Amino acid sequence: MVTNKYTWKAFGARQLKVYAQVMPFFLLMWNGIEIGDAIYGYFGWVSEGYGPPQQRWYRILASGFLFITVLSTFIDALSTWHYLKNPHEIPDNDADDDESK
Repeated sequence: MVTNKYTWKAFGARQLKVYAQVMPFFLLMWNGIEIGDAIYGYFGWVSEGYGPPQQRWYRILASGFLFITVLSTFIDALSTWHYLKNPHEIPDNDADDDESK
């Protein structure tokens, strides 16, 4: 089955796969200290030494991962737009890379 990966439908499917993998990790990093406190509280333990300063660094890292993902989405959108405007530039052997494996 030969599919064209340079369509907006294929772009949406690719981005759905990417964000489905990135968002759980992002949410875990964004709420890491609160999740840890909830787990510690469930078992009756105390998590001393962790709080807003440590949470801030988790959120900075999470924001960095999200920024990289949004940047890759922008680059993929530009690529899709370019190949839709210039279909003659699509390589012949690049229709579906999965079949060659």
